[in-house]
Amino acid sequence: MAGEFTFCPYLMQEEKIRPPARNSSFGNFLRTQRLRVLLLLALAFTVRAGVLIVRPEVAADIRYRTTATNILEGNGYSMDTRPPYRPSEAAVPVYPLFIAAVYTVFGRHDFVVKVLQVFVDLLTCLLVAFISFSLAPAVLKSGAAIFSLIIYGVFSWPTIVWIPAILTETLALFFTVLTIACCAVALRKGLRYWVAAGLACGLAILTRPDSVLLLSAVVLFLMIRLACRRSRARALSVFGLCLGLALALAPWAVRNYVSLKKFQPLASEYGSAQEGYFPTGYLWWLRTWITDETYFDYVFNPAWFPDTTFFDPDELPRRAYDSEEEHRLIVNLIARYNEARHISPDLDEEFRDLANARIRRSPLRFFLLLPLHRAASMWLTGFSTSRPTPYVLILRILSVLPIHVGGALGLALWCRRRALAALLLLIVLTRTIFMSYHYAPETRYMVEVYPPMIAACGVTAAAVWLYVRKFRSRIYRDMPAKATM
Repeated sequence: MAGEFTFCPYLMQEEKIRPPARNSSFGNFLRTQRLRVLLLLALAFTVRAGVLIVRPEVAADIRYRTTATNILEGNGYSMDTRPPYRPSEAAVPVYPLFIAAVYTVFGRHDFVVKVLQVFVDLLTCLLVAFISFSLAPAVLKSGAAIFSLIIYGVFSWPTIVWIPAILTETLALFFTVLTIACCAVALRKGLRYWVAAGLACGLAILTRPDSVLLLSAVVLFLMIRLACRRSRARALSVFGLCLGLALALAPWAVRNYVSLKKFQPLASEYGSAQEGYFPTGYLWWLRTWITDETYFDYVFNPAWFPDTTFFDPDELPRRAYDSEEEHRLIVNLIARYNEARHISPDLDEEFRDLANARIRRSPLRFFLLLPLHRAASMWLTGFSTSRPTPYVLILRILSVLPIHVGGALGLALWCRRRALAALLLLIVLTRTIFMSYHYAPETRYMVEVYPPMIAACGVTAAAVWLYVRKFRSRIYRDMPAKATM
């Protein structure tokens, strides 16, 4: 067809509707593999319970618990710990409401919140298996679902480690995977499932605002499909997604307009409860040298907690300056910050000027080399890269590399002509590219790429297992013939 994108046959072909066959649906798969699936879910539960017992106290963000407590005590949606309880926009509402619901039913026990996060993640396990089942060719469907269930349930430690944390990761993972699962169904069944995908994506955004990256990937996917072949059904898919998204985001946007007298569909930028000035020039300077989480105290503390932070310039890495003159300038800027315990607008502009000079001096470093380094640090280490020993770093890389390699092979080889594979690829690339240019390359912001990669990796594992079984049966078949010679 004239005017189509050259990659349309690869990415955008329609899902073919075939007559139902044995084990052709995920429901049939669950019925025929009931015992195996239950055993794998029990194993996944055991792994998560073990992590919860071994690491009962890990990271927590006080914003969520404080907001949940204020909701229950009738103080409104506020982060304040004392009157006047100003309306807050620093955190989107789904996770605080989740905590508030748990507190209402079970009492104010954080451990119960974590236990329920275990069960939420078990639902995510099943959804990942469904995505892998939908992604795989017919001969690999059952095997792909089983292998993805094993990988996500037992070996996906970059996602499992967040279950004991009072943070949004587990819930954001669930809604991300639910969105992808709804898209997988919508590719076959049409409009109402695109509305469901929009609702799920809206809930993901209201759990963690960076899920806008998920929305961007889905919208880009739908627009490419529409550009490849204009049709009423494809136009309606865009409409359905937008309708579901609007239904999810509207109550929060209305609340913010009524309470804050402004249009705010998400959360305040930088997740800060403070309004007005924020040291963005300082964050721009950080982008010119930071590569991983080793120096994250310098990312967050001077900008978010200036009153209690002392910045030691002697701990800066050598890549933070290009010359001794630049080093002296940085030392002077930091000394002024340490004296004032505040990054003033004038000081912030000097950091911005310093950053711009570094970018002009080496644009290749800023636009290519540093983003590649950040992407590698986030992809290859699973989570925090803060001063690990070489042996720990190697173990982390070896533990996540099979998932990434298997996922890449699955998308490139066995699923390459499926529209769902194109969507998964766009989700992974969108998040990777954005976070590679972000001032805070936290690996926890990359946990959402693991479910798509694991779903594709499950297909690869099923293909390899099928090949092994065929090779083994061929050997056994040839053995009697050789014995009679």
